[in-house]
Amino acid sequence: MKPFLLSISLLFVVAAGSTACSGKLSVSNQPQQGKSHGGPVTDYASFIDNLRAAGVSVEPGGEVDQPFFSVNGRMIKVSGEDVQVFQYPNAMVRDAQAALVSPDGSTVGTTKLHWVGPPHFYKKGKLLVLYVGDNGKVLKALEAVLGRQFAGR
Repeated sequence: MKPFLLSISLLFVVAAGSTACSGKLSVSNQPQQGKSHGGPVTDYASFIDNLRAAGVSVEPGGEVDQPFFSVNGRMIKVSGEDVQVFQYPNAMVRDAQAALVSPDGSTVGTTKLHWVGPPHFYKKGKLLVLYVGDNGKVLKALEAVLGRQFAGR
């Protein structure tokens, strides 16, 4: 029994050490992967949890940068499709960013965009979510968790 506990403790120390040495700092307005606090969608963790509770497969990905948004986001795969998630410090800042998006999603601020598929913009809590595509399962899941899109086609 003691060797098992020692192995688990050592694994924890190695995992904690490798995380601490990664050189990345956490910024408060960036989405955090962590335990959900449950309930409605307010942030990245609760968004992921709500998607999974809806029976959708979700795989967290890397960072994404869209020059027309003021924060970097996180890429996730929802039922195999790329979805971009941008977390803002609060809903007021998120709303200011969302106001830059044209109703059809073809322009954000002064940037004219040519998407590879139809864009779909959603907002809820501190999140602004962008999905470019036409997968019905993904669209249904996003609408179930985030409500109707506020911009896009």
